[in-house]
Amino acid sequence: MNALDFSQAVFIQDQQIKTDSLKVANAFGKNHRDVLRKIEKLKRDFNTTERNIALSEDNALTFELVEFTQHNFVTSEYIDSTGRVLPKYEMTKDGWMFLVMGFTGDKAAQIKIAFINAFNAMATLLQNQQLIEQQGIQVGTKVRLNSGSPELTVNQLMTNAEGILDQVEVMWFSNRLYKTTLSIYAVVPVVARNNAVLQHFWEAILQYGLHLLNHSHKPDHIALNLPQVCAAIHGLPDTRALIQELAASTYPYPHYLMHGHAVRSAIDDKTYRCIVFKQTAVQLGGAA
Repeated sequence: MNALDFSQAVFIQDQQIKTDSLKVANAFGKNHRDVLRKIEKLKRDFNTTERNIALSEDNALTFELVEFTQHNFVTSEYIDSTGRVLPKYEMTKDGWMFLVMGFTGDKAAQIKIAFINAFNAMATLLQNQQLIEQQGIQVGTKVRLNSGSPELTVNQLMTNAEGILDQVEVMWFSNRLYKTTLSIYAVVPVVARNNAVLQHFWEAILQYGLHLLNHSHKPDHIALNLPQVCAAIHGLPDTRALIQELAASTYPYPHYLMHGHAVRSAIDDKTYRCIVFKQTAVQLGGAA
């Protein structure tokens, strides 16, 4: 990892931007064991502070300290080059800042700046991804103006000077090809031809009970075994036709990710071939 290029030093996990103790050790040229010890000392210091505060009966602040360590430092594991399973910590930007606060020197300052730039760039990427998912718009999407218009095609997603996605270039044909740039908030996707099928499918899933059919362990994912679904819910298309329709599922319905994916079930711990979706910003049933 280049000392001033930390694009690989941060990552998105569960809609949070994180790094880990291995990446921190590598970036700052420190032994990973020393970084682990520093994190564990920070946690012990928090625990000591918690006890002192508890003695003063300031329970609200005690809770904040407990919540900070639990949220910003999470134990994890990795496999080293010899095949050993070893501990590491994943951490948020807040946890990272707390950890590196004591790292001093000109070189450390440069590394901190590069790390902060990487966190900020990843935050912009996450914001753009969430906006694309929420709006249901990407290159090639058929859209129309909120106020009504002929069908337009998204030709390009455009960012502002800060890198934040805020405009789309659309094109349409009327005797000749036209292009114009619009705010991404000024357009909405054209209702797909299979919208009625999707609506019926997801309403039927809700009515039957999503928790009875969803095999995914991930809180923001839905993993459905279609033979099970079709056996439980009557009146659906056959499995092959249903896969074709569900492959177009997107906002405001759960967003299609893949099918034929092997999933260890959260229901009965067996493995099933599933079609997998990600729940969108607007949840099933209209709840935000």
